[in-house]
Amino acid sequence: MFGYVTPDKPNLFMKDFVLFRANYCGVCHAMKKESGQIARLTVNYDIAFISAFFHDLREEKREIVMKRCILNPKKRPVVDVTPLMREIARLNLILAGLKIKDDRADGDSSFLRRLLFSRQIKKARKKSPELAALADECAERQIKEEKEGCALDGAAEPFADMMRKVFRYFAGEKSTPAVEKLGYLLGKYVYLIDALDDYDEDGKKDRFNAFRRTFGAKDFKELKEKRSEDLAFIMEDIVRGVEEAYRDVKMGENEGVVTNTLWYGLRNRISMVLNKEEGKCAKIRL
Repeated sequence: MFGYVTPDKPNLFMKDFVLFRANYCGVCHAMKKESGQIARLTVNYDIAFISAFFHDLREEKREIVMKRCILNPKKRPVVDVTPLMREIARLNLILAGLKIKDDRADGDSSFLRRLLFSRQIKKARKKSPELAALADECAERQIKEEKEGCALDGAAEPFADMMRKVFRYFAGEKSTPAVEKLGYLLGKYVYLIDALDDYDEDGKKDRFNAFRRTFGAKDFKELKEKRSEDLAFIMEDIVRGVEEAYRDVKMGENEGVVTNTLWYGLRNRISMVLNKEEGKCAKIRL
């Protein structure tokens, strides 16, 4: 995923902030154990959210330990690495490979990223073949949809459907229609918010963009001027669906940060993307 599923820090309790950061650091340490130091560059807030969500959903016990980081020599609380966390780290690498593949299909060679991560991605795919198969299916469907000139829903469907299946895979026996719907809508949200954020860049590089295909505005400024209400409605409708699905999902100790992310964080990112002055919206650091 791409770093758009983030908590809203001003509305986080301190205990939830510390716990989320401990989850993030835990995934980063899991990435190191799985694929070495360089793979840690792919860690993002989306994958930390997934780790927090599924450890709670599956009621898996975790231990908080004090560890140092290569970027921060001071010890801080870290969720100790679990087998589930290691597989989520592999998912992150597989999704990074999917992003690189999509960029290549759009004419961006991404040579440096392929050089840096190809070995780690191959290793992750070999160890988690079911997740790799879901990513491959998504890539094939995405290429087909874009060639056929799809609009918003059609363009978002392959990634949304893949995330639905990913959520079912990680939930295992705890999978429910609500959990799968949550995965589907989060996948749709990520795909569309990324397309909005990349609107001008995609235009300059002549890459497919679902919003450009649907509305035809020459740049993001024009898109906002002519379609701001439509954009807000499209994204808000997804978030309301997320909230509805989440009401039927039982959480544990991570409930605070998961609820904050789904109820406030998603809307906060939409606001940041829609109200940016120019270029891409600023990255969040917690």
